[in-house]
Amino acid sequence: MASAKEILAQEVERLSDEDAARVLELLRSTKAVGAKARQELTREELIRRATGRPGIRPPDPKAPPFRKVRPIECPGIPASELLIRDRR
Repeated sequence: MASAKEILAQEVERLSDEDAARVLELLRSTKAVGAKARQELTREELIRRATGRPGIRPPDPKAPPFRKVRPIECPGIPASELLIRDRR
């Protein structure tokens, strides 16, 4: 079975130059959006994006961020691992 890249290459070969230029522009714009999405978002940006969404109440922008916590170490299997095992 051919991979997605192989199939894509075959389809690109069949395109006219005009259509190929449009596909290339689409790929470039998608790549630019993906690079922007990978940038780390600031706290302020996350609050701005969440504002106005139903069911979400963003915190006061002037509220201090949560402090870092250290997980409690205890013997046994973590509950999250047990849950995953049970669902498989």
